[in-house]
Amino acid sequence: MAETSANNNNSQVAAVAHPKSDRFKLTPDEILGLVDPKNPALYTELGGTAGIAKALDADIVNGLTIAKGDNDGQDERRAFYSNNSLPEPVLKNIFQFMWEALQDKTLIVLCFAAAAEMGIGIYKLWFAPVGKRDQLALIDGGAIVMAVLIVVLVGSVSDYRKQAQFRALSDFSKSLSEFRVVRNGETMEVPTASLLVGDVCLLQTGDVIPADGVLIQGFNIQTDESSLTGEPISIEKDLVHDPFLLSGTKVVNGVGKMMLIATGINSMNGRSLAALDVEPEETPLQAKLGKIADFIAKFAMIAAISVTCILLAAYFIVTPPSTRDSFQLSQDIIALLILTITIVVVAVPEGLPLAVTLSLAHATVKMLKDNNLVRHLSACETMGNATTICSDKTGTLTMNQMTVVEGVLFKTPFVQKDVPDALRANVIANLSSVHKDASLAERLLGLLALTLNVNSTAEELVDKDGKINFKGSKTEVAILNMTRLIGFDYVKDRASSELTAIEPFSSERKRMSCIVRAPIDRALEASLGLNADEISPASATTKDWICAKGASEIILGICDRYIDATGRVQPLTADVRAYFEQTIDTYANNALRTIGISIRPLPNTVKASSSTIDADAKADDKIPDDDSLIFVGLVGILDPLRPEVPDAVASCQKAGVVVRMVTGDNLATAKAIARGCGILSADGIAMEGPKFRTLTQDQMDEILPRLQVLARSSPLDKQILVNNLKRLGQTVAVTGDGTNDAPALTAADVGFAMGIAGTEVAKEASDIVLMDDNFASLVKAVVWGRCVYDSIRKFLQFQLTVNVSAVLIAITTAFYTTVAGPKTMVSALSAVQLLWINLIMDTFAALALATDPPAPGLLDRKPASRFETIISPNMFKMIVGQAIYQIGAVLVLFFQGPKWFGDPARDPASYKESGVDIVTATIIFNAYVFCQVFNQINCRSISRDLNVFKGFFSNPTFLFILFIMILGQTIIVQFAGVIFKTDPSGLTIAHWALSVAIGLGSFPVGFLVRILPDFPLPAWMFSESQEVRGQPPADMGATAVDLPIKDGKSDKTTLPAVTSGPALSSEFSATAGSTNTIATAPSGIWGTLRDLFRALWVVNAFRGRSGRVDYSTVQMVDFNQIRRNRMAAQRQARASTTSGPKH
Repeated sequence: MAETSANNNNSQVAAVAHPKSDRFKLTPDEILGLVDPKNPALYTELGGTAGIAKALDADIVNGLTIAKGDNDGQDERRAFYSNNSLPEPVLKNIFQFMWEALQDKTLIVLCFAAAAEMGIGIYKLWFAPVGKRDQLALIDGGAIVMAVLIVVLVGSVSDYRKQAQFRALSDFSKSLSEFRVVRNGETMEVPTASLLVGDVCLLQTGDVIPADGVLIQGFNIQTDESSLTGEPISIEKDLVHDPFLLSGTKVVNGVGKMMLIATGINSMNGRSLAALDVEPEETPLQAKLGKIADFIAKFAMIAAISVTCILLAAYFIVTPPSTRDSFQLSQDIIALLILTITIVVVAVPEGLPLAVTLSLAHATVKMLKDNNLVRHLSACETMGNATTICSDKTGTLTMNQMTVVEGVLFKTPFVQKDVPDALRANVIANLSSVHKDASLAERLLGLLALTLNVNSTAEELVDKDGKINFKGSKTEVAILNMTRLIGFDYVKDRASSELTAIEPFSSERKRMSCIVRAPIDRALEASLGLNADEISPASATTKDWICAKGASEIILGICDRYIDATGRVQPLTADVRAYFEQTIDTYANNALRTIGISIRPLPNTVKASSSTIDADAKADDKIPDDDSLIFVGLVGILDPLRPEVPDAVASCQKAGVVVRMVTGDNLATAKAIARGCGILSADGIAMEGPKFRTLTQDQMDEILPRLQVLARSSPLDKQILVNNLKRLGQTVAVTGDGTNDAPALTAADVGFAMGIAGTEVAKEASDIVLMDDNFASLVKAVVWGRCVYDSIRKFLQFQLTVNVSAVLIAITTAFYTTVAGPKTMVSALSAVQLLWINLIMDTFAALALATDPPAPGLLDRKPASRFETIISPNMFKMIVGQAIYQIGAVLVLFFQGPKWFGDPARDPASYKESGVDIVTATIIFNAYVFCQVFNQINCRSISRDLNVFKGFFSNPTFLFILFIMILGQTIIVQFAGVIFKTDPSGLTIAHWALSVAIGLGSFPVGFLVRILPDFPLPAWMFSESQEVRGQPPADMGATAVDLPIKDGKSDKTTLPAVTSGPALSSEFSATAGSTNTIATAPSGIWGTLRDLFRALWVVNAFRGRSGRVDYSTVQMVDFNQIRRNRMAAQRQARASTTSGPKH
């Protein structure tokens, strides 16, 4: 056995050798040989479940004996087998993060540059000719080293804090996981991490098995082991052939009990997880921004190499080498290389990934406070641009606090106030009018209560705080509370009867069924008037009853008899059926969930299973509940609407997000609830799932824009809905709580699982867990998603402005100083100054802009298309406008400053270091930095909103970073002039006022840019695969179809309706509800000009009264695609001409 275990362990993490124990006869290594691979022969050899329980010193009936208090008496078990917690990944310390930060290529290059500068400095300080030695020669190299250290320190501290935040989120998520166990003979819930070997766990459909175990008993238990085997098939479990239940697998059907045999690191899942080296996930936005950063980096590298070559050529042409000594020559060349490297460092936007990470980390922490537990970071950004939300009803739109408020039992109607006294009195009075035995009425009520109490998975459990609460379906809890009120407690009924078979509720069957074995009541059987084959034989002592409850119209449909007011079973005539159907419709129109109740004695010709743990029991031995049942009655259950939901739905609709209800309730109930929520409009469509799934694609395309309610839907219907909405270009969010919802949750762009009512399978398939199951919390996720997206765009706008201006200033002034200035290759901004600017741009700005709280108007705009470029027209204008202003201001100071402030006699060396005198150089540096300080405030708005100070004081992080930047700049200018190549004596008040005034100029420039008219972005800013993108008008509720071009044919793309303006040609035809195909047209300059004119007209066609363009409805045009289509048409035309007959 040990040899088998060792062989099997080669592909897993090596297990720790465990010594034998006098108390426990099986070691973890021997247990591993039992389950990996599954070994039924060894299972039988050990004596099955009972024998293994004995070897583990466990009790399969009463569970483990746990003492109360701090010492639970299981320390020896815990020490030998461990508990169910997995070893946490080793956290990195701050020095490891610093080392990783130093692996950045640009920082490595800077380190080499610093080493070269330090080498030159050492030579100039100690080894240069006596007259040319420089006592400050080490400052340049030391300043670069200090700048690198600051960048590394700030970045590593940010990563360290991010690690701590995500660890806290992970710990919180794990603390929510609990499992039902039997301990000390009582059913209770304990944290999953506290489970022990020998624990008896209760299983039901939807559970993720927490540790390895063996089956004790079960009904139709089936598990999905694809996470271990890769085979997407359900595995049937029994007590002979496959009793093994493995950790991490999912219960897809059935209920039962299992005993744990391996926990934590010793379980299959634990060993597999310990062997994994999980890389952090990259979100789509990070990938998109990474591509932008890579493109800019390549461009910067090419530009830097070109600048180096050109400057070197100019340097040697303007000043021949013979006029300079070798020392000066080498110093100038190294200065050029350092300048070039610094330009590359400034041009590369390495702060983009940091900004995304910081923004997502900040949002996930804040979202948790809004009851959104984010499992996948990409969901944050995706949710912000969701265009449709497919929401469940129960618990999400409603409060999930269900109460039976109305019903009909034995054809006797009742309302909530009748329970229990009036209901009991009416039933007893009706029965007593026919039967002399008054106790028959009580026993008939008892039979009704028995069928409901046993045919349920809900029960009362002791929680971790010692309180007793119902756990399970809220619908079943409402019914159990009703039976308790009329005098029949579920605990007594379950103890006095035997459950021989059960089929849990499923979305496909819309009902739950069981077979319950109860003592015979021959008088009751006689009074009911059952069929001859349903009367118990004289030798029988127990009676098997089929019990079914579920969707009322489904239950009514499988019944052919009913129990009337006198307690007799009667044929279900058309008139009686119509009466019940009318009652169902009445309840449903009053927004009540209707549950039908039916029973049937198991015919004597049908053999029932004699035990719940039969070894030969097969999963396909179904309960015969498809027809011939007896309808007992129905109840109407009220689940009040959450008071905040109507406003939340209205907010979504205002934000351009279509809300659709997908529910298993009947159509009338769903429509009533949807109207109360504001989901179902006058022209909206409500449809049932069975009809929806039969629609053709053309019918689907016609229905979907107005489909608002999908009732009686199965998980398959929800998945079909999601896939078709995505096919039409929608960004879809879906809520789900059941195991079968997992495919839809996975298919959606963002899947929301219910934290309270959701199964573990649903949570595992989701991206975000709604901790309170509340739709209003989901709307908050939309707000935070948009906040993340806006934060990244704010930072991108700020950083690209600095990229463009700093690089162009450095290159322009370097050319001038080399060719026409002091004939040295220097820039107006020195290398150390540029590194400080780079620190402001990449790290401080990321911290400040990425933590801005959500703006109040985030839900006042339409969602961005999934194909929309990150840089909007407003951003593009602002980047260009601010860059032009900053470059212009610096160049004016550079060329005119020496005349205004210069004193060449004071510091002639300054001209060789910056091309201007020391005062002018300091003012240039100071003014440029303050341009960035105030432009950072200006970048808080990426729209046309003129008030950039809105919510300015609501972000203390932003204010603190702003203070640090100003304080740092003040210290640098006034006290660190030697290091940063500025005036050692600092600036005067007048010079400071001029610098700040130039920086403040960012505000009027921003104002002017925002009032400029909009224009479409250049075609080169779009991806190659893009055709006509965008969103349809609000009344359609769908975005454009995005399908690839195949076989030379352009797929059809929905365009918004054009309500005014000149008619478009066939190339850009657009009608409501129609499709458009990009046609070919003559090429040449006139065709191009016509395309530009039409693109501008499309923009103007969608202008509002304010003259502003609503870019949420403008179709962006890819001119490259149009050109490719034209070229293809021309080639086809030439080919047809060539192959045609010659004239």
